[in-house]
Amino acid sequence: MEQQTHHRQSAIEQNRVFLWTAVEKQNVPSSDHARAAVEALKRWNEMARPHPAEATAVIQFDIPRKLWMDKLANAGQNPEIATNDHFTVGHVYISRSADAVPICAHLRQLVKQFGFMLLFESTRPTSDESVLFWQIAMLPSDVFSLSDRLFRLAAAMERITHVRVASLSHVHVIYESAARNGLLGEPDLSHPFLASASTFAYIGRAGAPLRYTRLGSAGLLVHSAETPAPLIEPLVYDHGYSLLEAARLTFMPSEAKQQPKQKYSLFVASFDHEAIWMTNAADTLWKTDSSARIVIATEPYGDAAQPLAAGQPLALTRSVGGQPKWLDALRLEREVSVRLPNRRTVHVPTAF
Repeated sequence: MEQQTHHRQSAIEQNRVFLWTAVEKQNVPSSDHARAAVEALKRWNEMARPHPAEATAVIQFDIPRKLWMDKLANAGQNPEIATNDHFTVGHVYISRSADAVPICAHLRQLVKQFGFMLLFESTRPTSDESVLFWQIAMLPSDVFSLSDRLFRLAAAMERITHVRVASLSHVHVIYESAARNGLLGEPDLSHPFLASASTFAYIGRAGAPLRYTRLGSAGLLVHSAETPAPLIEPLVYDHGYSLLEAARLTFMPSEAKQQPKQKYSLFVASFDHEAIWMTNAADTLWKTDSSARIVIATEPYGDAAQPLAAGQPLALTRSVGGQPKWLDALRLEREVSVRLPNRRTVHVPTAF
């Protein structure tokens, strides 16, 4: 155990980054899962204590339905609305130096303009009081092109000065902080009703080799500097590809068509009901397979952790019923090869 702890501290010192992802095998949200994610954040913060607190900290959960039933009930709304598949939650951060009253009024106008009915809103300082946290819940007037509308709404919101959208989704919520321990003070993360079936957490200090980028309105990308991550979003939103299809086109092009392969060191992404982990460097991602969940992180999690093989992607997709399906490199290739003929249009680039 001493040797393992020393390995983790050395890795943190060297990489200045922490990535922890977990997926429940039965896809059943649980408070135990959420607590495990928060405990992982606490452990990393303890080991990183000698270093500066400034960092980008991000955590993505499935929408915690029971927590939102409680929030809606306390706001005088029907709590069952939170169980609607199209129930949407937004996390928006507003600079403390700005006048939040007119900004929130403008944001409400945009919500209505894009065809959503606002059900809940609250505004409060973050735990470190660096920014204001505007949290909302809403329902769409119709579900036509819902993901695309949320993407365009998030973009419209961020055209307002001093506004940063962390997430706007009917699938996920994302919390952000500018301090590595800032997430630990977020009240929702200590709420007894917080539950999730999947979690992606990232903390990166200044100069960290792995960067965080929001994908669309609530997806998550963690990637090394040399990874052409910006290519993914246009494929998803401009050309209608899924995350796995976009990753396949970008990083694993068909040899038969002699498409150039993009260079990458590490790429991790979560979007809608899919996720993918890829690395071409040894000992950069570690997988722990337990009876309840699979954990993939930048540090070994438990004694049974095994490094992901370099150059061998691991992917996750969920069926219509929500059951997770894990895909190794061969199965991923087969899965995407079946999909691509039905996706391709004359406007989609075939090489990058």
